[in-house]
Amino acid sequence: MQVRPRVLVLLVALASAVAQSFGRFSYALLLPAINRDLLGSYAVAGLVATANVTAYLMGTAAVSALSRRARPAALIQAGLFFSVLGLGLLARAGSAVELSVGLVLTGVGGAFIWVPAPGLAGSVVRPSRRGAAIGVAGSGIGGGIVFASALTWALQSRGGDASWRTVYLVEAAIAVVVLVLCLLLLRPAPHRDDDAPVRAGALRQVPGWIGLTGGYAAYGLAYSVYSSYLVTALEDDAGFSAGHASAVYTLVGGALVAGGVVLGPLSDRWGRGATLIGGFLVMAGAILLVPLGREPLASVSALLFGLMMSGLPAVIAAHLSDFLTPREFAGAFGRCTLAFGLAQLCGPPLGGLLAETTGGFLIPFLLAAAVAAVGAALSLDVLRATTTRREAEGVTS
Repeated sequence: MQVRPRVLVLLVALASAVAQSFGRFSYALLLPAINRDLLGSYAVAGLVATANVTAYLMGTAAVSALSRRARPAALIQAGLFFSVLGLGLLARAGSAVELSVGLVLTGVGGAFIWVPAPGLAGSVVRPSRRGAAIGVAGSGIGGGIVFASALTWALQSRGGDASWRTVYLVEAAIAVVVLVLCLLLLRPAPHRDDDAPVRAGALRQVPGWIGLTGGYAAYGLAYSVYSSYLVTALEDDAGFSAGHASAVYTLVGGALVAGGVVLGPLSDRWGRGATLIGGFLVMAGAILLVPLGREPLASVSALLFGLMMSGLPAVIAAHLSDFLTPREFAGAFGRCTLAFGLAQLCGPPLGGLLAETTGGFLIPFLLAAAVAAVGAALSLDVLRATTTRREAEGVTS
């Protein structure tokens, strides 16, 4: 059965929501309730969260290795299976150990879904629409976060802290539906053969791959500092109320929905390198607005950062997809994601150390902005390499 490209992109968006919104970000939304109802210690809660991040990185490494033999659709289907198991276990978890096992399963599942997902989405459309398709696929993450936030609020307002299990149960049921749909409908791209031989060192075949990978690592560090300490900085340094600071953070989630949809098509028009440079500079500017500690600058910061937070990975993925088959993409994007993940792990402890040492969050946010600016500088490599390649191809033709 032939499935329309739009349907395939929508399926990838739904799978991405399961991978990231349900499997990763829901824990942060539910953490206060889980801590009060089950764990009783934020130190333990932090260790449990580390299990998910570690499993995600391990899953990313596994996908990079398996991509030479497994089709992207099969990897996504396997990831959904792991995610269903993990969400189901989380829905009935009665201890920190069970929580950890559930988050390990969703971490591995999330990597198996998200790492090959952009390449599959980009492979089913014509090249001039590739950035838009990958942006739409990634927008599922923002949509999933908005849904999970609304679901959490609705259920907790009625059932209190114990309703966190019901949230995971609903998410598990949705994940089952997405898994069934993907088993039935996800197919290899009709015009880009999944069975084509995978080139050795596929990432190195991509123009500007060093700058691209370094830029993604810079993104990981800047994003992790901002997302970890935005609320705390607004409350402690700027004097915002808890409700006000949380409302600003909610704007980040809302903007996540649109980031890939905005930057993806822009990169189709302006080129990947130019869009990356502009996006990183906007991200740096958004971060610098936080220490100013006033409205409407804080809200503007959240909206701009949310757009870049989902938009930049979409452009990075689109650039890889321009030069790689879907199977090559999974391995290459996996290696880029490892660099991102390691940088992401370093961000929160580094930002926290700087905040404690200096007595505020000015220095951590200045550091994050500087790192984002470094991402823009590294993206010049992408711009130069693609321009050189186009000129060489023009001479050859």
